[in-house]
Amino acid sequence: MDAWHEADYVDYYCEQWNGKTEYILPDRTRVDCLTKTHAIEFDWCEKWAEGIGQALYYAKQTGKKPMVVLICERDEQRFIKRLKVAIDIEYKVIERDK
Repeated sequence: MDAWHEADYVDYYCEQWNGKTEYILPDRTRVDCLTKTHAIEFDWCEKWAEGIGQALYYAKQTGKKPMVVLICERDEQRFIKRLKVAIDIEYKVIERDK
């Protein structure tokens, strides 16, 4: 199987979580996945800080809890550690397909 793109992860996991993908906000920004309880931003592991900012913004705009889903390779644990130190936010880690 070819490596997945970020949108492939969003589509797959958002469907599993009964969410709506690419939910458009009034300012035309898009929440990767909006569920009954969470505004979820998916991002590559190295973009952990951007993911936090987007998840927090989307949560404020939707009244949902923020969540970041990091798509990581095994050797990228340092980014997960940085996220944990930076802020107390719900997150999940998905192992990246190569």
